[in-house]
Amino acid sequence: MPTTRRRDYTAALPENAPHFGYSFLPGLLFVALMWLVSLLSYLTGADLAFLGIRPRTFLGLIGVFLGPLIHGDLLHLLSNTFPLLLLSGFILYMHRRVASKVIVLVYLLSGLLTWVVGRQAYHIGASGVVYGLAGFLLFNGFLRQHRGAMAVSLAILFLYSGLFYGLFPGEERVSWEGHVAGLVSGLVAAIAYGEGKPEPTGTQPLAPDVVQRHMSSTIGPHYQHMFVSYTVGPEPQGQLYTYTFNANAISVITPTKGNGATSKDKRKASTTYERETERRKKTP
Repeated sequence: MPTTRRRDYTAALPENAPHFGYSFLPGLLFVALMWLVSLLSYLTGADLAFLGIRPRTFLGLIGVFLGPLIHGDLLHLLSNTFPLLLLSGFILYMHRRVASKVIVLVYLLSGLLTWVVGRQAYHIGASGVVYGLAGFLLFNGFLRQHRGAMAVSLAILFLYSGLFYGLFPGEERVSWEGHVAGLVSGLVAAIAYGEGKPEPTGTQPLAPDVVQRHMSSTIGPHYQHMFVSYTVGPEPQGQLYTYTFNANAISVITPTKGNGATSKDKRKASTTYERETERRKKTP
């Protein structure tokens, strides 16, 4: 009987997966690039805000690619550095197969949505990307209904609960539109690339060594019944088994691989059974 096997949330990781710390390397490199851009802007006194996202303008599309690298001040840079490093590292480690797709989708979609719905101002900073990565981890657990993924979702809710305050209009200099766009992009990524199959809710397979009562009237002229003990396990695809009935011992021999018994074997088994029955009747 085929059984339903659930895929463990961590079993998808290959046995030879790189060290946990290596998963944070791409995020660390991106953060280093952010700091380098900010340092050059500070040393030269250049205002790079014009490279941010300018909604609904053709040149404003440049900000979709360059906007996350530009920050207004040191506090703005610090507020995005650690969440971006941690969230990208967790995604690269736990969702290695789709991590690159998720990060690229969040990066581009969060910027495009900000370009569509944002106010007429330059939107800069990696906050939209941070919200997108957090949204992916958050929604993936609840959409897949998997215990491991839901544990990650609850951890995100606990560690980054303050992010939800940024989804509502508040300070004028804060791009809440970029935050909402990032969260929506995380939801889209979770629907498109989310991992972790839901827990099976169907009927459970039979327990091993189940004893079934087998009633049969086709193996002889008399109505007989016997108990057959067998072990239930996964059913190999395209593999058949037959059971040979031993009329002398009134038992079933261990299953043998094959396509089925021939008519000659069936006649032989029936004749043997009839002879054994006649012998028992004559025995006092």
